[in-house]
Amino acid sequence: MAKLTAVFGLLLIGNGIYGYTAGESASVTALIPAFVGIALLLCAVGSIVKPALNMHLMHVAALLGLLGCLAALGRLVPGFFEDEQNTLVQVNLGLMAVLCGGYVYSCFRSFKEAGRRRREAAAAAQPESSAASEASAE
Repeated sequence: MAKLTAVFGLLLIGNGIYGYTAGESASVTALIPAFVGIALLLCAVGSIVKPALNMHLMHVAALLGLLGCLAALGRLVPGFFEDEQNTLVQVNLGLMAVLCGGYVYSCFRSFKEAGRRRREAAAAAQPESSAASEASAE
């Protein structure tokens, strides 16, 4: 999951840099996808460096992805109703929403699979421990 987080982080950084450089006037708000991407990339690197923190950092990254998606949608939807629409801004926000939404979807699938594996491991360990306790009781 950390590698996938790093990929999405790099894609968001690229999205932010493109929005900043392609615009007529360089605005720091165009770099917002890059800021989210940097945070995701830091979570991925931290997860690789400290595997004990993997679960916590991936949950933080999923939260950042969700907030990024909601923020992009929150700015994108009202933009459709403006008289003068900036196509570059809308494409950038749309791409950020899609990237963050896709990342959050991937996180949900990964978390669900990890939970299933954890339950299966616990169920497999359960009969072994009960058989050992029965043997020691005799």
